[in-house]
Amino acid sequence: MQVHRCRFTDFVPQAVNAIEYAPSTTRRPYIAVGRANGDIEIWCIRGNLVYEKTIPGTVKGSLETLAWAHQCELTRDDLELFDTEQEREKARKRLVDHAPRLFSAGLNAVIVEWDLARLTPKAAVDSYGGAVWCMKTNHAQTKLAVGTEDGHIRIFDITDDTLTYQRCFDKIKGRILSVAWSQDDKSIVTGSADGCVRIWNAETGNMAARMTLPREGRDTTLVWAVTVLNNGTIVSGDSRGHVIFWDHIMHVAQQDFKALGADVLCLTADSSGHTVFASGVDPKVTQFKLLIGGRPASEVGGGKKRGGARNRKWHLAGIRRYHTHDVRAIAVSSHFEHDLLITGGLDTQITSCESRGFPNENPYRQPCFPPLNGVVSVASEGKLILQRQENVLKLWALGKAEPASRTLSDHMESGQDLQVYERQKDLLQMELSTKTNLLCSTISVSGQLVAASDVECPKLFSVTRADDGSDGVIVRRVRGFPPENFVPEYSEHRGATQMRFTRDERMIAIATVDGFVSIVDISGWKTNTFVTVRRHCAHRNTKSEAEADAGCSDVPTHPGEARGQKAAVVDMRTITGMAVNNSGQYVATCDSAGAVVVAQLNSAKHTVLPPLAPRRQEEWATALGFGTGNELVIPTNLNHLFVWDAGARRFTDWSRAFGMTNIPKTYHRMMSCVAGVAVNATEPSCVYVFAANHITRIDLTQAPGPSAAVLNVHKRKQIEQGIIEKVVEEKEASERRSERHLSKRNRRRHIAGRADGSASMEVDDDINSNTASVIDSEDVSSIMSDAASAKGQAKDWEATIVARLREAGINVAEPHNFRMTQRYQNLMHASFIDSNTMVIVERPWIDVASALPAAYHRHKYGS
Repeated sequence: MQVHRCRFTDFVPQAVNAIEYAPSTTRRPYIAVGRANGDIEIWCIRGNLVYEKTIPGTVKGSLETLAWAHQCELTRDDLELFDTEQEREKARKRLVDHAPRLFSAGLNAVIVEWDLARLTPKAAVDSYGGAVWCMKTNHAQTKLAVGTEDGHIRIFDITDDTLTYQRCFDKIKGRILSVAWSQDDKSIVTGSADGCVRIWNAETGNMAARMTLPREGRDTTLVWAVTVLNNGTIVSGDSRGHVIFWDHIMHVAQQDFKALGADVLCLTADSSGHTVFASGVDPKVTQFKLLIGGRPASEVGGGKKRGGARNRKWHLAGIRRYHTHDVRAIAVSSHFEHDLLITGGLDTQITSCESRGFPNENPYRQPCFPPLNGVVSVASEGKLILQRQENVLKLWALGKAEPASRTLSDHMESGQDLQVYERQKDLLQMELSTKTNLLCSTISVSGQLVAASDVECPKLFSVTRADDGSDGVIVRRVRGFPPENFVPEYSEHRGATQMRFTRDERMIAIATVDGFVSIVDISGWKTNTFVTVRRHCAHRNTKSEAEADAGCSDVPTHPGEARGQKAAVVDMRTITGMAVNNSGQYVATCDSAGAVVVAQLNSAKHTVLPPLAPRRQEEWATALGFGTGNELVIPTNLNHLFVWDAGARRFTDWSRAFGMTNIPKTYHRMMSCVAGVAVNATEPSCVYVFAANHITRIDLTQAPGPSAAVLNVHKRKQIEQGIIEKVVEEKEASERRSERHLSKRNRRRHIAGRADGSASMEVDDDINSNTASVIDSEDVSSIMSDAASAKGQAKDWEATIVARLREAGINVAEPHNFRMTQRYQNLMHASFIDSNTMVIVERPWIDVASALPAAYHRHKYGS
C-alpha cells in the first residue's frame, strides 16, 4: 500500500490564554480552553480530556480570560416569589437542570456570554473600563467580578440568565491583573500592576486592606495571579517569580517562595485547599503542599482544631517541566469524580495528568490542533488537500511518485520511500470576508467545489485549474447558495457546523447550528440554481421544536420525536459529526448529546439509533464513517466501536458481540479518541480508524483477538524477532552441548574397545568409519533413543517460541485484528484516494515549535 505522507500543511495553532473548569454542579465536567485568537474549545472529562467542539472567535479577535457560572440557589427576590417550600424546591431543580453559562473577555473591552449549543454570542456588554484582564464568578454563581485597564473592579449581575452592570469599586493606579472571591463571597482579592494585593469589601466596594510587594530593581512588581484558599489564606504570584502565602486576618506574608526564575502568570488550588500549583514564563509547574504538624494536611485534616497557625507550613513538594514556553493557564478539577491537572500556554499544547500523581506521573499532551473538527479534507479524485484555519482556506495538489516495479515492490520494506518526481503544489490561499472564524469546510471528490461556513451562513466556491497550464487556479464565489429556505423562517441562525458533498456532487448535506440537517440539490451550480430537497430534524427533539418543525410546509420537513431531554442536554447540543455513504443514499449525523441519526437523502425516512451504551449515559460518538456499503462505523469517546447496518436498521452481529466488551486493552486504553474513519475499496470488510497518535486497521469479520494482545505492528515485529533470535541462540547452545556430550561418550566407548583388543584407529575419519564395529546392541538402542529425543527437542523449540510469544501478548494461533501503527504522530487526517493509496496528513511538533517565539532562557551551571 502506498502512502502520501504529507507534512507540508502549515496549520499554525494559537497560544492557550485561559483554562477554566465548569462548576462541579454541572451534569458533565466541562473545560473551556481559550485561545489567543478568540476561539474557545469545549472539552469534557471522561477518563481523560475529550474534545467536543469549538466556538469560533471574531476575526482578528483576542481572549484573555474565561468564567463559568451555574446558579443552583435562589436569590432573595426569587424566594419571595414562591409561597411554599415545594415550589422553591422545584425552582431550584430547574436551575440545576440547566446547562452552565460561559463568559469570555479580552482586550476588545467586551464581555460576551456564549450560546453553547449554537456557538454564537448570547449576550454582550461593554466593560466600561477598557481592556479586560481578569474575570471571576462568585461561589454563589450570581455575580461576576471584572478587572479592567482603568484600575476599577466592576461587578455584573448574572442571576436568572441576565448579564447587567451593577456597580464599580474604587479606582486604583494601574490595571487590575487578577481577581478572586473569598469563600463566603464577602470579600474580593485583587492583584494589580502597581505591585499590591488588595482586599475589597464586596458589599460596599471599599478597600479593606492592602499588601505591598517589594520591587526588584526599578521595575514595579506585577501581581499576575491571586487565589483564595478554603481557610481564607491568600496566595499571590508576581513578576519576580515569587509565590507568597498571606495571612488574611493580619494581612502579612506568612511564607514567601522563589518558585520560578521569571514571572508567575497563573495559580490554582485543589478543592481541599491543601495543594497549590503555580507556573509562568519559566515553564516549570511548581507544587506546594500544606503540612500540619509536619504531616500532610490531607492525612491530618485542615481544620483549625487540628493545628494552629504555627503548626501549618507550606513546602515546595514538586517541580516538573511540561512545556517549552510560557505557561499561561493552569487548572485543577473541582469535580469529585475527576482529578486532572490541566496546563496550557504559548507552546499551544494542552497537557493533562492526575494531580495526585504529580510530579511523578507523565502528562498526556493533546495535539495542538482541534482533533475532531475536520481541519483538513481531501478530494480523492482531484488529489487535492484543503485546510481551514481561522477565516483562511488553503489548497494543495498532491505530489506524484515513480511507480515501483513488481520485482522492486516484492523486496521493499514497510516505510521505505518512493522516488518523488513531482512535488506537491501550493495552489490557493483565500481569506474569506467573515465576521468570525470558520466553523467547518469541505471539498468535493473532484475538487471542483469547496464549501465553508462561519456562524452566519455557508458559502460555496468553484475551483478550476488555469487554462495556461500553470499551477494557478481560478476561484469563483457561487451566488445563490445556500437557498433561502434551507432553514425555516423561524430559525434565526443559518451557520453550519458540518457539511458533506455526495460522491456524484449532485447534493450537499448541511448540518446547521440549530440542529437541522438540510439536503440541497447543487447539480445546477453552474447556473446558480439550488433547491432545498428536504430537512431532517431528528436532532431537534424537544416538544416545542417538534411542534414547530411539524408545522413547516415550505420544504418537506421531517420532524423528530420529542424525547424529553433535560435542559442541560439541549442547551449544549451541537451536531459535531457527519458522514455520507458512497452511493449517496444515507447521511449520518451525531451530536454532543449522544444522539446518532441515519437519514435517507432521497426520502423522509430517518432512524435515531438506540443509545450506544444504555448503562453509561456519558458515551457519545467522536467520529462517523461509512464502509464500502451501508455499514456505519461509530467510534466513541470510551474507545468502543459500534457498527450500524443502515439497510437492516440494526447493529451488526460483530458490533453486538465485540463492540463494547471484547475490545483489546491497548486500543481501549488509548488516551486519544478516534477522529476519523477511512475505507480501502480493496478491503470491503475492513476499516481504518485514526486518532492523533495512531492508525488502526480493523477487520469487521474477525474477532478482536486476545484482550492483552500487542497491536502495534512494528512493536509486534520487534518482539517476534527478539524472541525467535533468543530461542535460536538457546537451540544452538543446546546442540553444541549435545555434540560435546556425544563426543565424550564415543571417546569413552572407543577407549573401552581398545582395552578389549579391538582394532585401533589412527585418524579421525577412520574413527567415524569404524564406529559401527565397536558398538553392541545396547549401544544401538541408546543412540536410537538419543536421536528420538533430539527429534522431540526440535518440535519443542517451535512450541517454546509459540509459548513465549503468547506470554508477550502475541497469539499466533489467532488472527491479528486491530493492527495498529504509531509511526505517524500529530495526525490531522487520513483517507484513501485510490485502491491501496492512502493520504496521511501530519503536523510535526518540531514544525510548530520552529514558528514559536524564543523561550525563557535558563542559565546552566558552567555556562
